Amino acid sequence: MRVYEYAKKFSIPTKTLLEFLKKNGFALTNHMAVVPDAAIVLIDKEYNKSTAAKTISKSTAPQPVSKPSEVVPKPSEKKVPEKPKIDEQIEKEPKAAVVQESVSGEIVLEPTMVEKMARLLNKSVAELIMLLLKRGKVYAKNDVLPEKIVEQLATEFNLSIKPRAVVQTAMREKEISDTAKKVKRLPVIVVMGHVDHGKTTLLDFIRKTRVASREKGGITQHVGAYEVNTNHGKLVFLDTPGHEAFQKMRARGAHLADIAILVVAADDSVMPQTKEALQHARSMDIPVIVAINKVDKVEPTRIERVKQDLSQLNLVPEEWGGQTIMVPISAKTGLGVDTLLEMIALQSEIMELASDVDLPARCYVIESRLEKGRGAVATVICDQGILSLEDFFTCGTTVGKVMALMDSHGNRINQAMPSIPVVVTGFEELVQAGDILTVIPESEYRALRTQKRTAKTDGVTRLLTDQEGINIIIKADGNATREALVDSIYKIGRRHNKQFVIVSSGIGTITETDVLLAAHTNALLLGLHVKAETNAVILAKSHHVTIKLFDVIYHLLEDLEKMVEAKREIKKTLVSTGVAVVRKIFNIKDLGVIAGCYMQDGICTRTSLVRVYRGRQNQKMGEGPIKSLQRDKKTVKEVHAGFECALLVDGFQDWQIDDRIECLTEKAVEAPNT
Repeated sequence: MRVYEYAKKFSIPTKTLLEFLKKNGFALTNHMAVVPDAAIVLIDKEYNKSTAAKTISKSTAPQPVSKPSEVVPKPSEKKVPEKPKIDEQIEKEPKAAVVQESVSGEIVLEPTMVEKMARLLNKSVAELIMLLLKRGKVYAKNDVLPEKIVEQLATEFNLSIKPRAVVQTAMREKEISDTAKKVKRLPVIVVMGHVDHGKTTLLDFIRKTRVASREKGGITQHVGAYEVNTNHGKLVFLDTPGHEAFQKMRARGAHLADIAILVVAADDSVMPQTKEALQHARSMDIPVIVAINKVDKVEPTRIERVKQDLSQLNLVPEEWGGQTIMVPISAKTGLGVDTLLEMIALQSEIMELASDVDLPARCYVIESRLEKGRGAVATVICDQGILSLEDFFTCGTTVGKVMALMDSHGNRINQAMPSIPVVVTGFEELVQAGDILTVIPESEYRALRTQKRTAKTDGVTRLLTDQEGINIIIKADGNATREALVDSIYKIGRRHNKQFVIVSSGIGTITETDVLLAAHTNALLLGLHVKAETNAVILAKSHHVTIKLFDVIYHLLEDLEKMVEAKREIKKTLVSTGVAVVRKIFNIKDLGVIAGCYMQDGICTRTSLVRVYRGRQNQKMGEGPIKSLQRDKKTVKEVHAGFECALLVDGFQDWQIDDRIECLTEKAVEAPNT
């Protein structure tokens, strides 16, 4: 039997059993390990005895009898006698905070209130105001200092400047104490692997939905977070795309997860993005469970071959003496999926996942987009605190107020606990996938909002006039999709030594403003998962702007590849195609001077450029394009060697007998693809 099976038998946590075995000299590392015979005797002896003792103690112990008049004291009433201790703690807290901020020697480069800045500098507010007055700056106690002045003060008083996200994380960690209110949270599982190995199909079976069928081209092009109720409890899944264009999105998915499910197709085995996904999981130091998918399509020997390939990546199956749990499954039929879910639940039980709900809510943005009637929205997952309606927050470069919360099933809720994915409405601007949403007090929110509105710019990417390349305007349905598309376009440019100039990249429907910008910059309008407004299409036709809409990123990138090939630099050169000699000259009124010629060699065409040479020294007399070419009084397209013809050349009429004519044709030579 395995460890988790014995844990079930005696109704004890798997982690407790592992710790007991380790204490007695048995080095079993995970719940899938097989229990040796010597350990079986020890377990039976220990837990059979303890179970019997618990039964006796429950039956013989005297039961307390409560009187009707007795009132159980409330937690607040219990704290009354300890009031002096609480007062002492309150008196110490402000001093400790000041010492902590001043001793740390670190400051966040952001707009900061004068009162807070004084505390960071270990000075009184009056001293700081006087210091600013001497420099000609007038600020009151509640005014907000701009970043430039904050940086100057930090440099003067030898305070190191740190990025805001780093300092916020450190502060949150320091606030967590031994008495913090921890609550058990759901495990967040990220499903990773190579494209078309069955990640989304696996989630389909678990959630009993048809997400994969709704994805264009059968591949996942968004990061989805879903709360799923299984036979082994509730779990939260992240479905990350497998296409290489979404490398950033996969990395963000791994950063949010507690457990990684690496899906490997039995008929394909290890592929490039399998290795990449494993690297992401290992960089976050999270346990990896391998799901060998599509076992219904292969022979059993093929599964062993996949395990051998995975062992080369240091993923050794536990039945081979390794530490990696590998579960053969079929996402299509559901074979082995229940076992996989049980392994996930047991792994999360050992990890004892918990979050502090007393701290201000901190959430990670998974995906963001613009929705009609709701503005900027984002899918987030909290890792601490409780996100509630009416909360004020800062996220990335913007601020906002939680106006609505919606769970993964589309239901409106009032609060979001840790690990629960929710869609948040209330952002003032569109945020980036991977940004951190942090709940802040209303006063700080209003100060930041005022500061950001003052310093706000148009945010438009400006086109440099000295750049050469293909100008592009991108519109996508989500921020992460937009980022992935921009990265892929730049990769194509580097591969073909062709520059793409991203004039603008945005989220949402293609509008008339986009068309006007494209017309002004001579840019191509590309849309991925979006539509174009009717008026925008009409305007594009009148301004000769090309709009191309795509549902699959593959098709968009292939179209750009073809465009690069078509616009590859063409070098044109003149090639001699024939030689003629002038034998007669005809001066025709209202028409010009015509040269009667004999073609000595090659060919002369209607589109040829001719050069006229004279005398033994071949002195060049002039050149020009052929205006008219005739043979036997008929206009022709070309004349070959051995035939006579008449030429009328645009820009040259000073003909003489025996002039030599060289016929030239412009030929395009394709530049090499470096």
